[in-house]
Amino acid sequence: MKKLIGLIVILFFSCQKDPTVYTPIPYVLEIPEVSGLKLESYIVTDKVQVNVKLPETGQYRIKIFDFTNKLVSQELVNGQKGDNILNVYVNALPPSSYTVSLYDNNTLIGKEFFTNE
Repeated sequence: MKKLIGLIVILFFSCQKDPTVYTPIPYVLEIPEVSGLKLESYIVTDKVQVNVKLPETGQYRIKIFDFTNKLVSQELVNGQKGDNILNVYVNALPPSSYTVSLYDNNTLIGKEFFTNE
């Protein structure tokens, strides 16, 4: 029985993702600047991947505004310094044009426009 438990523990830890392995950022999400925000696509139906590149580890706010600049959604995220790939789900938003913005406190770090179909 001890051998079986030991084998299960070894298999469990051998299948874990190695945190030291670098996962490359997809080309469409690369940001050459020190910080910013970039969308995978500008036409969205359900969700869109976003690269949130941060100048330092901490809490940041992602806000979505409609075309009249009315805040329709916001989320507080804990990010690491550098590239952070996130999914933004927009299927609850009515079809329209929107702006997604990244803030550090009240300082704008980056923004992009998208259309929800």
